[in-house]
Amino acid sequence: MSGAPVRVLFRPLATMVPAVAFALVFAAPARAVDDYTLPFYDAGVSLLYGVDRDPRVGVQLDYTGKTWWDSANHPGRVYDNHTGIDYPMPLHSAVAAAKDGVVAATEGGYGTQQFGQFGNFVRVRHSDGRQTLYYHLASRADGGIAVGYNDDVAAGAKVGESGCSGLCYGAHLHFEVLVDTGTNLVTSDPMYRRLWTTWPGRIPFRATYVRENDANTVYVRRGYTISHWVEFKNTGGRTWRPGAWPGRIVLGTWDPASHDSMFAAADWTSSWLAARIDEVTPPDDVGRFSFGIRGAPGPGSYRETFNLLAQGVRWFDHDDLGGFYVPITVLNQLE
Repeated sequence: MSGAPVRVLFRPLATMVPAVAFALVFAAPARAVDDYTLPFYDAGVSLLYGVDRDPRVGVQLDYTGKTWWDSANHPGRVYDNHTGIDYPMPLHSAVAAAKDGVVAATEGGYGTQQFGQFGNFVRVRHSDGRQTLYYHLASRADGGIAVGYNDDVAAGAKVGESGCSGLCYGAHLHFEVLVDTGTNLVTSDPMYRRLWTTWPGRIPFRATYVRENDANTVYVRRGYTISHWVEFKNTGGRTWRPGAWPGRIVLGTWDPASHDSMFAAADWTSSWLAARIDEVTPPDDVGRFSFGIRGAPGPGSYRETFNLLAQGVRWFDHDDLGGFYVPITVLNQLE
């Protein structure tokens, strides 16, 4: 590289899904009352059908309180006697735990697209007396089951991959929230009860670039260290925390992930981990990552690419960060 490179930070367009009725019922995003996030990572996925809260055949009550006196399907809202939420997605899309918990049960012995009365699933027990069910998954042999019985799972951790096993007419995730009454599990509607951390609900981990102290090429003398910081807006559903693990939010090297950096300074946690989030950052707030850049390599022009990581859980989508990187020019000590 030569000169001062211009960074083009980009943001991909979300996939459009024909669920117009669903989109129209939401007002501006707001924090909700509980600690659940959407059970996947692709922000372009939209609800197809929600929970029918009326047990009577031919009477449908959706999460907004609207009632239909028919048995027709109502895309974006509900269909008759539906006990969960359906999210269409391609086969083998990653499925995420909606909240911290312990795996209560799994089934992975059916074919990824094996039609029949039963299908593959993961069920997770949570500390609030609820359980979550992830159904129609791919088979265990195909990688559809990523956890085992009694495993601890962090909120946002991968539990499996989508499939079309069981009574399934197209690849999707069927997601349920169940209340443990002590004798059985009773279906509950997470949308009606506002169980998401935000309203509407969001995927667990997402961010957008805001600014940094020097958005141009940074110059550092060989053998010296300069201070740098960058800020991202938390556009996901989980609060960013600097201390809790697994799940603490850090800035690490990328492309490839976790590579040893030539620019690691004394304040880095390791050769690839540049910084933790400076302070607790709820959804919609802006968080800062502060770190040094050391001029260790010989004079020349370089670039170091970074990404956010929920440590021990999952990397963020680097494209959502605008493809963030820092262009660096190392100078001779006497320059």
